Amino acid sequence: MDNETGMNETPLGRSYLSRRSFLKGGAASVAVFAAAGMFGCAPQTSTTASTGGSEGGASAEGGAGGSEGGAGGAGGPGGPGGNAGPVDRTAAKEAAKAEGRVFGYSGPGDWLGEKPSVTADETVDAEVVVIGLGHSGTQAFLAACETIAEANGGNADGKVVAVEKQIESSMSWYGEDFGCFNSKFVTDQGFGTWNTGDIVNEFVTRGGGRNYPDIVRSYVENSGATLDHMLEVAKEMGVDERCYTYDNTQDGWVLVQANMDYDKIQSGADIYDCLNKTNYPLAPGTKTWVGAVQFMGEYNDEPIEGVAANSVLPKINQACLDKAVELGGTIRYGSTAVVLVQNDNGDVTGVIVEEKNKNVQINASKGVVLAGGDYCGNPDMCWALLNEYMERNEREGGLKADFYSFMGGRDGSSVKLGCWAGGFVEPAPRGCMILGGGLGGPWGANAMLWLNSKGERFCNEGNLTGAQTACARQAEGSAWLVTDQKWMKSVCASGIEHGGPNGGRPQYYQDMLDGMAAIASGPEGGQVKNCTIAERGYTTVIAADTLEDLADYLEVPSDVKETWLASIAHYNELCAAGADADFGKDPSAMIPVDEGPFYGIKGSVGSRSASPSMVTMSGLMTDKHLNVLNEEYEPIKGLYACGNSLGGRYGTGYSTPCAGNSIGMAGTHGRVAGLEVASQE
Repeated sequence: MDNETGMNETPLGRSYLSRRSFLKGGAASVAVFAAAGMFGCAPQTSTTASTGGSEGGASAEGGAGGSEGGAGGAGGPGGPGGNAGPVDRTAAKEAAKAEGRVFGYSGPGDWLGEKPSVTADETVDAEVVVIGLGHSGTQAFLAACETIAEANGGNADGKVVAVEKQIESSMSWYGEDFGCFNSKFVTDQGFGTWNTGDIVNEFVTRGGGRNYPDIVRSYVENSGATLDHMLEVAKEMGVDERCYTYDNTQDGWVLVQANMDYDKIQSGADIYDCLNKTNYPLAPGTKTWVGAVQFMGEYNDEPIEGVAANSVLPKINQACLDKAVELGGTIRYGSTAVVLVQNDNGDVTGVIVEEKNKNVQINASKGVVLAGGDYCGNPDMCWALLNEYMERNEREGGLKADFYSFMGGRDGSSVKLGCWAGGFVEPAPRGCMILGGGLGGPWGANAMLWLNSKGERFCNEGNLTGAQTACARQAEGSAWLVTDQKWMKSVCASGIEHGGPNGGRPQYYQDMLDGMAAIASGPEGGQVKNCTIAERGYTTVIAADTLEDLADYLEVPSDVKETWLASIAHYNELCAAGADADFGKDPSAMIPVDEGPFYGIKGSVGSRSASPSMVTMSGLMTDKHLNVLNEEYEPIKGLYACGNSLGGRYGTGYSTPCAGNSIGMAGTHGRVAGLEVASQE
């Protein structure tokens, strides 16, 4: 073994991360995990299921699971309450049913339904089944194939089966950014290495303590190795080298998101020499670190249909699938999972899928990985499970029928499979990929001064999690971002999270500098190319020689203008004092608005009718090994979850210490789940 990389030479004649070197903590972590009470003490109780999948398993009510404390204790999995044995939930389940709810959930309606009763027309034997081949399922499939092949002389020999709804000709992946930490690919470019414990803590802080630290830690500690492994496979499989080669010039395809060093910019240094590579975390309120690897493809000077990137990440994913098949894995395209198969003990032993008008039972002697995504395309589930967002939406006149992702998205079937098998969705509040809005600009999410429709400052703009949520709690109306000639200093003090400034391709900063310099004072303003992650468009920025003129150009109402100007004056006083006595923004981002020309952007706050955005961020409860838990908080043998089917990741919503987390976490947990299930006896 190479002690530096944790790589093993294998019978396949190539190197890849072994399970022991990849999964941080090894056997010791299992011992600590068990000692903490994560496995529980009570025997597993479950309604029996036939191997044909035609009966039993957990009922629609029982499978929903529910109370956070349950027998597992008030602290969640392994909580201090211990496990005193099975709880009698009969009366509670009957009451929930009478109220028209799924047991264990406060939201309305029976979004779960009855567990399907189907009979298989034929049977296939395997060791591992992966349901779904998105970003997470692809890595789970590859990891399982590698592990099984290594144990079987270099060939998985059909023992790992992937089930994918899409047909092969239309197979695709969305997105371009892979968030990871301490990847060799990234550190080789001169970026720093980070304390992973600090990053885990930041995740949990942003999530309001509602995410599970071990799930987050599994991602943070293993994400860099996952990304490195993906690129290694791409190289081996003959993918265009530009897909795995760092190049932040206009000719490059793969970048690393970072911010710029303001002092270097001010010194007149070449923009390509101004990247801030090591001074992290940036902490205007929340903390961010360099971690997002961007597979953006070639540089586009002008957005094409609003998008300047042409993601090459699908080429990496396809190479991983091709490698898995080369190792002996089998992919069943056009195949839809209907119900999991369980034995009399409730263990998951396979899945019944529907394909070409027949039902096929695929037995999985080691286990099944649920990687079929979230429920953002299912209005019933979104309405019932996204409590905060549903309440906002309905109070604005919204209807359940319209409450789903603007992208369509997954239908929640992967999550339902887990619930029917006895698992449950993590307790509320459950997040999605939107917190409540915000005021951006060509520099994206930022720590500049924000003023609401009353002309008042209302939050710590550097704490993006709190600031975005605060926007949804404002009276609906216009809002303004205000800065001055020091705008670039504010940009360089801002975090580099999703939606934040992106110096990964320095040309973006140069474009923004050029655009800002060209704005003439007046109400028309100027169009400035966005320098943000992930997509690129234009923002109208207004310039003025005085703040009074800026207020007029930004159409600040006459009865608000006095307060608007007074708020700026007060903010400048706080900046001069070196401390934000109002909301606590870090001094590094307390930059006064006192030197013309002045700049502003008109936006809005108080919109509460948003859909669940791109994806939902909540899923099935698991232990630290991604083994799905039952309502007694005990692992369901043979059932694992990853990607957007996995809970415990984000807590209250999508707020992260680096961009690209949705994909990065999906890929990482996919690999972890694949290694875990394939290593079972």
